[in-house]
Amino acid sequence: MDELKLKFSQLIAGKQPISKKMFFSLVGLAAAIVFVINTATAAPASVQVVSPSQSPVDVSVSQPVILVHVVGEVLKPGIYQLEAGARVVDAIFAAGGMTSRAEQSSINLARSLSDGEQLLVSKIGQLGSIGSAGTSAASAQISLNRASQAELESLPGVGPALAGRMIDWRLANGGFKKKEDLLNVSGIGDKLFAGIKNLVTL
Repeated sequence: MDELKLKFSQLIAGKQPISKKMFFSLVGLAAAIVFVINTATAAPASVQVVSPSQSPVDVSVSQPVILVHVVGEVLKPGIYQLEAGARVVDAIFAAGGMTSRAEQSSINLARSLSDGEQLLVSKIGQLGSIGSAGTSAASAQISLNRASQAELESLPGVGPALAGRMIDWRLANGGFKKKEDLLNVSGIGDKLFAGIKNLVTL
């Protein structure tokens, strides 16, 4: 290296003739020096890490629904879609609530609903007229296939739970075909059947 520097100085001073070999050696030396300087001063290449994007998957779970027909003394009678497990109060609320003429005790608001059920909210005094004095036995009979929860509860020995089971059986079996079908409803035995068979009709 020192020898090359010495010869380079002599060439510059004009003390030594320039040969091709010497010329190319000097050019190569200069190129090497420039490469080393550029390498040392160059900024390190930036490394960019790209992570794959992860988008959450939306999973929707549909709740089972039932259809209920609300009629009678409600503000908006009609068919309403409710979640399975809904109660009578939910159907009444969906129908806009009861009117001022509604007999609120005519229906069990806490009872669970069944798909395809019809709820009838009676008018004040409507239930009392069914069993009032002077009416005939035929007019006092309650239809097993059309009676509301409240009307079934008006039968002797039939409470809210049993009336609900009667409606459930009616819906599940396409209605009562004969009065004796009442014996297939859980909670109705021979004694209770004998007490209500003359009060009901199909």
